[in-house]
This record gives sequence, C-alpha cells and structure tokens, in this order.
Amino acid sequence: MSEITGPNEPSGPSGSSNVPPPDIPLAQSVWAPPPSMAAPSMIPAPLPDEPLRPVPFEDFDTYPTFWSRVGGMFQLVFRNPMELFERVPVTEGLNAPWRFLMLMSIPVFLLMALFFFIMGMGAMFAALEQAGKNDSKMLTTLIPVIFAVMLLLMPLFSFLGMAIGGALNHFFLWMWGGLKPGVGTGQSIRAYGYASAFIQLGGMIPYLGILIQLAGLIAVGMGFARMHKTDTWRGICAALTPLFLVCCCVVILAFSIPAIIAANR
Repeated sequence: MSEITGPNEPSGPSGSSNVPPPDIPLAQSVWAPPPSMAAPSMIPAPLPDEPLRPVPFEDFDTYPTFWSRVGGMFQLVFRNPMELFERVPVTEGLNAPWRFLMLMSIPVFLLMALFFFIMGMGAMFAALEQAGKNDSKMLTTLIPVIFAVMLLLMPLFSFLGMAIGGALNHFFLWMWGGLKPGVGTGQSIRAYGYASAFIQLGGMIPYLGILIQLAGLIAVGMGFARMHKTDTWRGICAALTPLFLVCCCVVILAFSIPAIIAANR
C-alpha cells in the first residue's frame, strides 16, 4: 500500500523532486559590475583651450637657439600664415619684430647696393675722373661717405617703415570700422613688421616679385582682420587703401605737371 508523500519528501526511486527549478531569464544579467568598473564613455570630455604661444622668434622655451627661432618663423608662415597674426598679441614690444625685419633686410640691401655699385658707381667715377675739376673730385670723395651713411641709417629706415606702415594699416582699419577693443596700435606695428619681412624677401624673386608684394598686401589685410577679430573684407580694404591713395596721387601729378609746364610757357 503506497503512502502519500509530502511536499518536501522525494518520490519515486530516483529520489528527484517534483518541484521544477526556478526559471532564470536569459536576458537578465546574473552579475552586474560595480559602478567603479563600468565602461568609460566613448565621448571624451572637452579639453580646455590651450593658450597661444608667442611667435617662434620670441618663443625662447620652444626654440632655444637663434637660428631655430628663425626657422620656426618660416615654418609657421608656410604652414599657417594667419596664425602668425593671432600669436603676435601674446607678447609686446617693438624690439623683436624690428630685429627680425633687420635680419630679413640684409640680403635685400646687399643686392641693392651691388646693383647700385655696378650700374652707377663705375660710370660715375669714370665721368668724374675725366672731368678733372676740384668740385668733381670732392663729389667723388663724398659718394662713398653717402653710401656709408646709408648703411648706418639702414636700421632707422627699417624701423620707420615698420612703424609708419603698421600705424597706417591700423588707422585705415579704424576708418573701415574694423577695430575691436583689446588690440592696440603697437600690436599692429609688430604684426606689420613680421609680415613685411617676408614680403620683401618674396619681392626679390624675378618676374614674380610685384605679384608677391600685391598678394602680401592682401595677406596683411586678412591677417589684421584675424588679429582684430573683424570682417576679412574690412582688413583687405584697409591694407589696399594706401596703395589706392598713392595711385590717385600719381595720376593727379601726371595730369597736373604738364599743365603747370604749359602754363609757365
């Protein structure tokens, strides 16, 4: 006679229980990692903007030697010329751009001096020697002195060109409504000094020099617009305004001089 088995007693010869095991859903994770071991986000956190470095000619930490700083300037201009104007306001002072302009002016001045000596000095000395006059001999003596004075005044001429050119571009940018607070006239002069150093080197290339100088004026206008954070067309117009005024003056003189000569007759 069979006995009735209880709910917790095994039944049958195999001793297995009649209660099925609880179902574990496959989609449910049995073990979850702690929050500290969770996978990092695939979107990186935004990095803070790195401060701009000075121009390579003034960055003594990155470029410790003199010629490495000069090479860094050429690398920056060929890689991203507009960045040069953005990095100019990081430092101050006119000494560094003046020295760089002087350095880049040396080959230009030497070529001009050689051309002047070959084309003019030989013929002039020959004519003065044949004349044999005392005043002609005195003039012959003064010509080397004048040339030496020009050599000594070369730094002054370079500084005046940098200062006047930068101030004029700053003034005309103000006239075109492109000046913004924060960048003064001194920074415009600094930027013009660095830019004109490269423009005059490019102007030495035969047949392409005039085109490079015109393109350099446009690049200076674009750079000034980037530095002053204004519209590009304002900077270009400010850079081309002096050239336009010079052309107008030349046209006026071309028409006025013949009229004055004819009136005096």
